[in-house]
Amino acid sequence: MEPHISRGDVVLAAPLDAGSPVPMGGVVEYRSPAEAEPSGVEKTRLHRIVGENADGTFVTAGDANVDVDSTPITREQISGQARLLIPWVGLPGLWLASGDFPSLALWSLLTLTAVAAAVLGVTNRRPLEDVGDNAPRDDGDDGDDGDGEHDGNDLNDCDDDDDDDDDDDASGLEESEQIQQATGWPDETVPSPIQRFGAAFGIVTALVAMTVMGASAFSSAAFTATTANTANIFRAATDWVPPTVALASPGTTVRETVLLSATASDAVSGIRKVVIQYALASSGTWVTLCTSESIPYECAWNTTTLADGAYLLRATATDKTGLSTATEPIRTTVANSFAVVLADLGETARGTINLSTTLSSPGTIPYTVRVEYSLADTNNWKPICQKLTAPYNCAWNTTSIADNDYDLRAVAVSGTSTTYSNIVPDVLVDNTAPLVSLKDPGVTIRGTTTFEATASDATSGVAQVEVQYLRSGTSTWVTMCSMEEEPYSCRFDTTTMAYGTYSFRAVATDEAGNTSLSSATSYRTVDNTVATVSAEDPGAYLTGTVTLRAFANSTAGINNVRIQTAPAGTTTWTTRCSVNAAPFSCPWNTATVTDGLFDVRAILLDATGKETVSSTITNRRVDNSPLRAADIQTINGPGTAGRIDNGDTMNFSYSQLVNLHTVTPSWNGAPVPVTMRVRDGNLLGQGNSGDTIDIQRSGSSVNLGSVNTKGNFAKTFRTIYLNATMTASTVTINGIPRTVISVTVGSVASGSGSLRTNTTSANMVWSPLSSVRNTNGAASSTTPVTETPPLDRDF
Repeated sequence: MEPHISRGDVVLAAPLDAGSPVPMGGVVEYRSPAEAEPSGVEKTRLHRIVGENADGTFVTAGDANVDVDSTPITREQISGQARLLIPWVGLPGLWLASGDFPSLALWSLLTLTAVAAAVLGVTNRRPLEDVGDNAPRDDGDDGDDGDGEHDGNDLNDCDDDDDDDDDDDASGLEESEQIQQATGWPDETVPSPIQRFGAAFGIVTALVAMTVMGASAFSSAAFTATTANTANIFRAATDWVPPTVALASPGTTVRETVLLSATASDAVSGIRKVVIQYALASSGTWVTLCTSESIPYECAWNTTTLADGAYLLRATATDKTGLSTATEPIRTTVANSFAVVLADLGETARGTINLSTTLSSPGTIPYTVRVEYSLADTNNWKPICQKLTAPYNCAWNTTSIADNDYDLRAVAVSGTSTTYSNIVPDVLVDNTAPLVSLKDPGVTIRGTTTFEATASDATSGVAQVEVQYLRSGTSTWVTMCSMEEEPYSCRFDTTTMAYGTYSFRAVATDEAGNTSLSSATSYRTVDNTVATVSAEDPGAYLTGTVTLRAFANSTAGINNVRIQTAPAGTTTWTTRCSVNAAPFSCPWNTATVTDGLFDVRAILLDATGKETVSSTITNRRVDNSPLRAADIQTINGPGTAGRIDNGDTMNFSYSQLVNLHTVTPSWNGAPVPVTMRVRDGNLLGQGNSGDTIDIQRSGSSVNLGSVNTKGNFAKTFRTIYLNATMTASTVTINGIPRTVISVTVGSVASGSGSLRTNTTSANMVWSPLSSVRNTNGAASSTTPVTETPPLDRDF
């Protein structure tokens, strides 16, 4: 708040009544919420009101700040208005808090000297003539010497009597009465030296106490070092490191009252408080259980007041500068009623799996436990383990059953009493390794080469494919690249490999963890001592101006690289550019050729005049149709990010206005109920991360084609149907009106248990249909469009 409020000033604020107007231009005290503070901790601020917004909120700013505060405040946040400024009073406390002991020592010495001079300088008896000179007169003379004031210069006006009588003077008062009247002390109670020393000591002690209290009050300022130049002042905080905190797990299952204990530390400013909280796992709403400001940071959790179920626990530590750290949530289950709990196995299983069963609140009754399985959704239960006793662990050899989806449950028996656990549904047993093969990269390999593999898995799907090489004479396979989605291909710069013979292979791993190796392609020579050239794939669909690129190298030097195109399957090559030095690239305006399929290649001419021709990239479609898919985007609603749920929206954008009757019959763009179908990519041969969405309408068609989400939103081999609403709107981009069709997700119609939360970011691909036409009757291109950046997690 410089220059009006400086470091060490004390500001007194008076409450601002609810009916009082907000003082525009005045300094107010208000509470700044945690979300507006960099530390994430609520603070009290003292800033000036500089404006009012149309919505009734107020704009604040510090006097020393160039910009206003980023977060407006409401009338309810204001707790007071600054009324009185006392300069410098807080400086001793700041000196103590910041360790500026020389300044503090100087202040203490000066203060002690001033107090001693003021108190000890008073003599035990004052001379009568001094008392008389200062005694008030009773003759009506106010001691005014004509200057309009009564001050120390008017003492001579107090008495002009030359009476030297020791007993009284012109006032008629005895000497003791004059002393009492002049000093305010009775004659017999004038302080002795011991009393005056005690008074001085008390005053100094009070000042020291106020300094210590001031240091405590100002300790949260946390600024201890200052440096300055002509235009700027910089201050460094003493503590930039958040505290550390840990919460001990009370166990996987709890009942009755349990002790929750946390540890926290901060080596610089120390711990201000530790808050322990719990939340129902399904809601995520945190409830404060206790707040502790000193060790031990612990509290008793009475779980009998809560419903049985899964809960989350966490501890949050805040240091004395306001920095906070929260622990990762700890999961536990409250079970105050007897229950049988079979631990979740995850989505896939292979080999021998440990099955763990927990009995909650069994008391003293003896139980035996068996674990059963059933083909999913058939309710035909068969035993895996029987007559288990504590700790109720069971080994399940999944190789003894066929690959499929299974349900599992545990059963506790005591006499005639039988209790069943929750069913763990849809555990996919997969003990079959995926199929994988590697395309032969060629007898001689040079430069940047494409390595291609194919892989499939009929049960859980392919999770990853790696391409590896082994140099002859060694025994260690080296991974060249790793792919998680089709196509399983990568470009690898073989110039990083030494000259010699190599073997190559592909390694595939499915979602269950099964791994298989392709046959090794052996005795392939990596030789980068000669010229190599390759054309980069410009993409399967080409529109407008695209960039053609080539990669080339030669030990003899490069004269030029020509990039050429030809109608697919022909030898009618057209040179699009000739480039003498890297980067070997040029633009190609595809609108100058007829729509159709084209091949692309590059030719290297080295310094010796030798030409080397790259492999041909075939069947790249040029499509400059007037109506085409322009973009596909999703908007997450109020639900979980990465999960298709109520309120999410998918927008299909065309390049022009669309005749809506060709999207679905008799439609004018008004809201119409539709169904969103979500199919797992494995059903379509697209892998786990190839889940596909299309839009359907009861009793009619919706000609929007399909969208490959490039994500994993549905469980393996599952199909989900969601209720939705479809609307159409018009947007104008670069002066061109376009149709945008929006599908807003509603409730799940079927398959809610098959939804997954996708955790990866990807660009979706929309494949439109030619049955959609623009307002002039031109059919839409079927060229797929890829979601425009930025790369994000859809839904």
